[in-house]
Amino acid sequence: MNRLAPIGRFVLGALISLSLPPYGLWALSPIGLGVYLKFSRDENFRRRLVNSFILWMGYFTVALTWMTDLTIAGWVAATPIQAFIMAVPMAFVPPTGRGRSVGIPSALVVGEAIRWAVPFGGVPMSNLAMGPIDTYLVDVVRVGGPLLLIASIGLIAVAVEGVLLTRFRTVLGSLIVVGVLVGVAQIAPVGRSEDVIMASVVQAGGELGTRAATSDQVAVLDRHLAAIEANPVDTDLMVWSESSVTTFAPLERSRELSIVSQLATDLNAVIVANFSEIDGDNFRNASVSIDPGAGLIDRYDKVHLVPFGEYIPLRGLIENFADLSLISREALPGSGPGIIESRLGPIGNVISFEVYFPERVRSGIQSGARIITNPTLASSYTNSLVPEQSLASARLRAIESDRWVLQASTTGYSAIVAPDGKVVARSDLGQQTVLTTQVHLRTGDTWATRFGELPISILAISLLAGSALLASKRRDSE
Repeated sequence: MNRLAPIGRFVLGALISLSLPPYGLWALSPIGLGVYLKFSRDENFRRRLVNSFILWMGYFTVALTWMTDLTIAGWVAATPIQAFIMAVPMAFVPPTGRGRSVGIPSALVVGEAIRWAVPFGGVPMSNLAMGPIDTYLVDVVRVGGPLLLIASIGLIAVAVEGVLLTRFRTVLGSLIVVGVLVGVAQIAPVGRSEDVIMASVVQAGGELGTRAATSDQVAVLDRHLAAIEANPVDTDLMVWSESSVTTFAPLERSRELSIVSQLATDLNAVIVANFSEIDGDNFRNASVSIDPGAGLIDRYDKVHLVPFGEYIPLRGLIENFADLSLISREALPGSGPGIIESRLGPIGNVISFEVYFPERVRSGIQSGARIITNPTLASSYTNSLVPEQSLASARLRAIESDRWVLQASTTGYSAIVAPDGKVVARSDLGQQTVLTTQVHLRTGDTWATRFGELPISILAISLLAGSALLASKRRDSE
């Protein structure tokens, strides 16, 4: 049997990573996986595990390079962990037999579902679902969320392997299933519009690659105010970026809140601002809703914190061999659904990293959110890798929830995204601007927001386990 050399598997994994934003070569994921599968039909489980691990090492070595802007030690540690998580389910895929076609997409779903949950609450960045964001394939996220999109990529990979092996029944069967999934997505339930408002996102602007510990945090508020003064708008809802305001606890009594409250009154608009609320050696990442004439109405404290960004897992151990001075304060997590009340009704709110987690958006939708706001930062990063992936994730959340998403970044990409995933307005990196357009407040559930990720996760685990068990029994009977 022909096999790929280890360096070939590693390079193939690196090429698959180019399916992600900002590269946009989405077809490399099913093609690269299909090529790998053709040359990785080994009967030995251990060899399958090693082969898959090398493939995913190549993928994550490139796909997680954005982590080096936070901590090189974190990148070095995370790459093999993420690769191992994806490799184990792939090793259970039968090397031959009918169960292989079912096992491949199931293994991809199981791997991604696990790494979105562990370690440290999960790191779903650089996931395969971001690649086909501009294709018809993406519509399936309304049915089963991004995990179903990843399964669809796996099915196309099965078809690619079938072409390489000249097994055209496999090719036809896989493509028919993908076509059915896309067709179902066209008739699946969607939401409905109730009200039309004008909405704005504010980008303060500034240099990329700046960190809170080494920058003038007061200047961020000033740049937001300057952006609004330079770009006067008539709006009903205005969203500011993450850490747009820094103050000491309690933020409810702060001078900075008074400034933003007065601005909300002057604009006659609801402002969703984000506070970095310093509390001794800790801080809270909190979004607040401010109504004109009424001041602060509600707050949401970020639940899903960034490991190695907002806190250091195993700090006592890691600080022995890494400089952690840039993360001197650790964030305190909040709890509950991502929702804040306002005079416009419930507003879904996911802060920065949380936009990568479908369940955080779903928690807001289940609590009545009619629009999603996503204050984010991106100033810590020196290139477009994270801003591009953050915007792709916002687009996925818009499609699966059938809601408008307002993403406000400090220096990354600020954008207004329609429920079909179309980017209606987008800033440039580092630009100081205010984006404004008409949006709809929507109600109703898609299947993705009604049922979440659990059904497809359970189905994938069952199918993978079933295909592996049948393959094992077949070998024992031979």
